Amino acid sequence: MIKLVQKLCRNWYFPLLWTFIILALLVLPGASIPGNGLFGIKNFDKVAHVILFGGFVLFWAIFSWNRKKSEKSWVRSLFIITLISIAIGVIMEFVQRNYIPNRSFDIGDIWADLAGSAAIAILLLFTGKKSGVLL
Repeated sequence: MIKLVQKLCRNWYFPLLWTFIILALLVLPGASIPGNGLFGIKNFDKVAHVILFGGFVLFWAIFSWNRKKSEKSWVRSLFIITLISIAIGVIMEFVQRNYIPNRSFDIGDIWADLAGSAAIAILLLFTGKKSGVLL
């Protein structure tokens, strides 16, 4: 699985696709989201936010690693990628509240976005090379 992710992140296509998937899911009208199945599980949306935004950081960080000039420049890039991920999460909550029918602002979603983004950034920073994710 790691090899597949590394291969997908050699160029910017997959990280950008993941970004568009996040944005598309976050602008779906509330009526389009089923209330049963997985979506009927309490706080399942928080798990989805952790995965989506953790994935954002993971995919863009691997892409950035493949183009790094130095490890220090990559750490800076990882920090910026993480901030961008969190900013997208915050901005999209306001977009949902103000412009998307049947969607609302949820501070819990922002915390989940932050948790997913920060967790992956920290894991990559401290175990990325040892785990083989960053080659």
